[in-house]
Amino acid sequence: MKTKDEILRRISRYLMLHSIFINNIGLLDGKTGISIFFYHYARYTGREIYSDFADELIDEIYKEIHRNLSCNFRDGLCGIACGIEYLIRNSFIEGNPDEVLEDLDKRIMEWDVRRISDYSLETGLTGIASYVINRIENREEHAYIRHDYICDLSKALKESKENINSFLIDTLENIMNGKRIFQFWNPILEIVDKTKFNEKKIFETQRTIGIRNAGYAGIGLKLMEINKQ
Repeated sequence: MKTKDEILRRISRYLMLHSIFINNIGLLDGKTGISIFFYHYARYTGREIYSDFADELIDEIYKEIHRNLSCNFRDGLCGIACGIEYLIRNSFIEGNPDEVLEDLDKRIMEWDVRRISDYSLETGLTGIASYVINRIENREEHAYIRHDYICDLSKALKESKENINSFLIDTLENIMNGKRIFQFWNPILEIVDKTKFNEKKIFETQRTIGIRNAGYAGIGLKLMEINKQ
């Protein structure tokens, strides 16, 4: 049976080879999530070659962001913004997130949450709410997220007949009431934490390249136990 480090090396080689050819720049299925893997792997191995590769992916992401990109969390603007925020907070890349993400924030707020009927994390309002809260977490100011946008988002979630996480709504209301939010649930870490796989069959099973659905980046992050770092 291969060791954890042997599996990670093979995953890194696979991702280096195949991420060059994918067009998806998103968080869960694309280059944003893969860059997170490589930044963690660089820290795990102490090898700068992997952070250099992750830097190249980030450069490609910024070049490929276009006006027609979806707002969603899976492979759109919300997920990319959360991914960049995650990298800055964990000192993988430098920058003021409010300056780096200002344009993305404005573009996301162009989407009218009152007209969205999808409430899921990956493609709906839960994903937008996760982005909003993660952007505001640990800040006294609301970054570039407008108060009226937060109000509309909270109201839209309340009107859902689906089982929406009440903690999500309560957190948005706390933000509207001027309370500072600390250590909010991180959807990236939760997805990785829930990743399940059989080590003996990692490379014998057809799988995606990204974080979700036990993709190669997700398995790699799980093996490095990023939730415990």
